[in-house]
Amino acid sequence: MTVDTQLASAHAGFLYLVKLEFASGTSYVTTWGHAIEWAGHTWLGLTSVVSVSTISDSERMQYPALDLGLSIANSAHLALALGSVAEYRRRPITLYMGVLDDELRPVDDPEIAWAGLMDQVRVNTGNGESDTGAVVLRCERPGRDSRAAQGLRLNNAQHQARYPGDTGLSRIEQLTGQPQPWLSKRFQRV
Repeated sequence: MTVDTQLASAHAGFLYLVKLEFASGTSYVTTWGHAIEWAGHTWLGLTSVVSVSTISDSERMQYPALDLGLSIANSAHLALALGSVAEYRRRPITLYMGVLDDELRPVDDPEIAWAGLMDQVRVNTGNGESDTGAVVLRCERPGRDSRAAQGLRLNNAQHQARYPGDTGLSRIEQLTGQPQPWLSKRFQRV
């Protein structure tokens, strides 16, 4: 049976395999309820991964982030959230998606569903009832980081340092620093 055939059937299950390349070593976890052997590694289950946000692509110059919820009950995940940012920030993450047949066996090899870099960690303690706590790992596509230069407004001094003599941003501070009336003074008085 192929993946396309299984996806066209009435029952299709999914599982995610997540490769987290931390500074201290690589972690292999899955959304499945037990450990899985694949690609020469043991992917730890038992609710290691409690949530995966919607994976979306965009045709524009947008790079949707991925939020990965890791079990707060795992002491290694909690240490990750409370430890040094050098352990995870700007480190690679790869998310594989596998399709399961009617008997919950993998159909073919899992394929890469998303790849990027780990960016921020926060702890979600849950509501104490149905919502369980999680260490939420925010991951971004390469080249997209809220703290990176791509997300900052450039000024003429920065532009001149990179491209001496180019006057493309020479009036940007004047334009953004002074409010410009969009309406005539006569219209504003009425």
